[in-house]
Amino acid sequence: MHTKDHTKTQGWGVVAEDGSEVWDDKPIFENEKVTTKDLFKLLFYPKKFFLLHRINKALKQKRKLTNVYSDPFRILDVGCGTGASVIDMKKMFGREVEVVGLDVVHMQVDVAKMRAKQHGIHAEFFWYEGKQFPFSDNTFDAVYSSDVLGHVENVPFWLDEIHRVLRPSGVLAMFAESKLGRHAYLRNWFMRQGLNTDPHAEFHISLYSKQELKEMILGAGFDVEQMYSSVWAKFIVHPDELYPALQRVDDWKLLPFKWMNAKLTWAKKKAHPVSAAISELYSFFEMILVGRWIESQGYVILAKTRKK
Repeated sequence: MHTKDHTKTQGWGVVAEDGSEVWDDKPIFENEKVTTKDLFKLLFYPKKFFLLHRINKALKQKRKLTNVYSDPFRILDVGCGTGASVIDMKKMFGREVEVVGLDVVHMQVDVAKMRAKQHGIHAEFFWYEGKQFPFSDNTFDAVYSSDVLGHVENVPFWLDEIHRVLRPSGVLAMFAESKLGRHAYLRNWFMRQGLNTDPHAEFHISLYSKQELKEMILGAGFDVEQMYSSVWAKFIVHPDELYPALQRVDDWKLLPFKWMNAKLTWAKKKAHPVSAAISELYSFFEMILVGRWIESQGYVILAKTRKK
């Protein structure tokens, strides 16, 4: 991550040379103005599609009720990494919307500030120590957070902080990592054989079941509107994510899966970027059709604060 050219990105959830996990991705929207074609790209980013769609719905509701210029719609990105989602939201929702990024890594905050300038947008970024948010009560209309909860040491306190800084009827749009759900049949079987296929297992310190996540969010003062599981058929759709774990095994019971995984990973890489687009489009329709009922691993969570 220590590179002079900060226009280059390392990817989402990449392990750096020092052993830390780097969250450094490109914004979806590259142009100054977001076109219909740009919005179509969100179909290939299913988690972000659901999160941004919910925030956009809240923004439209506020626009009907108030003057957004005198009372701007404010969004907080908790765990903003190097600012990709902040840049996307600022471009998508317009100048009258204020977007703020918050992260626990100084370097990522510094890069996020620079990336925002490179994209010609104004957004504020703050570092915090991982506990109390540096904002007053009732500051934001929406909180966006993706792939963060599983890295948080004290999740109930963290959720309380999100609730505290949200205004009445504020929106929480979050993707949370989780324990393997009951419908993740193959990965659960792998786990019973002693194989954890989570590529970020060493960094995931707070994983909960779907019901446990829901209970904690309710306990923090939210009403949960929807929870969508992501990528039930991961062995086929994202074999590359299981590849590092499976290629280390020598248990004879797992060898057929090791072989199939190697073939699927090779095929996906060979057909890239078409294969990546098909995988994400499949994930989008899976979430739409069965995501509310499937318990796999990881959930898009849409919630709203109860009246304070």
